[in-house]
Amino acid sequence: MRRLLIAIPSLLGISIVLFTVLALAPGDPFGELATNPNVPPEVGAALRAKFGSTTRLRCATCAGSRRWRKAIGDFRFVSRMDVDTLILQRLPTTLLVIGSSQVLALLVALPVGVYSATRPYSIFDQIANTLAFIGFSLPPFFTGILFILVFSIYLDWLPFVYRAESARPAGTGTGSCFVKR
Repeated sequence: MRRLLIAIPSLLGISIVLFTVLALAPGDPFGELATNPNVPPEVGAALRAKFGSTTRLRCATCAGSRRWRKAIGDFRFVSRMDVDTLILQRLPTTLLVIGSSQVLALLVALPVGVYSATRPYSIFDQIANTLAFIGFSLPPFFTGILFILVFSIYLDWLPFVYRAESARPAGTGTGSCFVKR
């Protein structure tokens, strides 16, 4: 309960700082619409009013918290889909990748750990410890990209995680994302 009471003012303070920085930044998120000749000025004004870009900072903090609560039903501009539809569409692939990585990690880690424990200070144990320390010291975003490059692109042992047909609305194209070498 104590942590919850500490978290509430922390979240409020973070949101005030965030909205202050966003309000002080030059331009607005819909500034690109003004330069696009295909978008009428009324559409840009309606979007600014809908998403609260025209409100003052004091009102923006309160309105922003209300928008965060209903963000699951909002519209995503890039994919032109509702956010909840987009999440539900990509959830099976995400669960498959997470489950596969956990099973693979257990299939590798358990035998290596048991063998290293039965033969401490052996060459195998020292190599396993060195690789473990290297793995823990590298940031995950670096090793993830490195493993994708090595195993999916260069060696072609594993498929890509991203599938284009699950990310596109129906009828806009088929096939998987492949990179030509």
